[in-house]
Amino acid sequence: MRNHWYDNIKGVLVLLVVFGHLLTDVRGAYDDILPKWVYLFLYTFHMPLFIMLSGYFFRENRYLRVIQLFVVYVIWQVILGSWFAFTEGIPLLSLENPALNILTPYWALWYLMAIIIWYVITPYVTQLKGYVLFALLFALLFGFQAESTGFFALRKVIMFYPFFLIGNWMSERNTLNFFELPKRAEQRNRYRIGGFAVFTTLTLGLLASMSFQQEGTFYHIGNLFKFRFAYESAVPEAIWSGPFAFLIVYTVSILMAISFALMIPGRELPVFTRAGKYSLYVYLVHVFLVVAWKAFIPAGFMPTSWLQLLVLFGVAFLIVLVIISPPVVKLLKPLVEIDVRRAQDVKDVKS
Repeated sequence: MRNHWYDNIKGVLVLLVVFGHLLTDVRGAYDDILPKWVYLFLYTFHMPLFIMLSGYFFRENRYLRVIQLFVVYVIWQVILGSWFAFTEGIPLLSLENPALNILTPYWALWYLMAIIIWYVITPYVTQLKGYVLFALLFALLFGFQAESTGFFALRKVIMFYPFFLIGNWMSERNTLNFFELPKRAEQRNRYRIGGFAVFTTLTLGLLASMSFQQEGTFYHIGNLFKFRFAYESAVPEAIWSGPFAFLIVYTVSILMAISFALMIPGRELPVFTRAGKYSLYVYLVHVFLVVAWKAFIPAGFMPTSWLQLLVLFGVAFLIVLVIISPPVVKLLKPLVEIDVRRAQDVKDVKS
């Protein structure tokens, strides 16, 4: 039986992923800081929590799962890369077509590539004592490396890996089960109130700290939480402060991620529970729709930024609803839930 709490968390997170991707270009379309602030706010916790949950449910010796994810990745890299090339007027046989660069994940597909790599290396990494601290230290040191490219999504694979290992560490110790739907309503409410208090405090603290910064700082700090750049780009004014800046980012993200999870209800929520169940569908297919949206809709088509945000959130919600609808899920299932066991059975029969 599926756990509604975990599905609800993933359902809310995948909606925020769609919203965040729709919001990317809007930051530069308005003079006020609201879109920049919302964008920064989302990236403080939504991907770290998604990755922590992936680590929480990781199990060793799932080789068929790794093969399945890689096949899914290749298929969608070709589909989405070709769609991007089409919308940008790039020849499909050109090397500029992301579909032909299989080992350089296109846009949001970095996460699928990262999951594949983490699934392969984690059984060996967890043999180390204090493996979370080792991964964190390596990530902080890697920030000095300025030459890494999108090949294998290497920077994000390394920089986000501590979140995956933290989730795995919590799973081994049943840490999340401590919070998971206590039988007594008073306990459930206590956890939710505590999560709300921590999440709100951190959000207000972040907002207060940003009120003293220049407008351009939103871009830099937003990129810190996305782990997109090396220290020389993320903190160019003081590169040696990079590890300390990223250590703060890790701390804030972990606290916000866990406190956010505690606020999510554990009962079945029709849309979000289903969206969590089919979160991989949403994650893959929304890229197709977001690319189409950005190709044909101006970044700032509403008179004010807050109206733009409301419209985009509604569009994101509609995208999720469409993708998780039964007919669409049934249509996409052969491309998302590929049964590699059938190929294995055929191989065993032939041998």
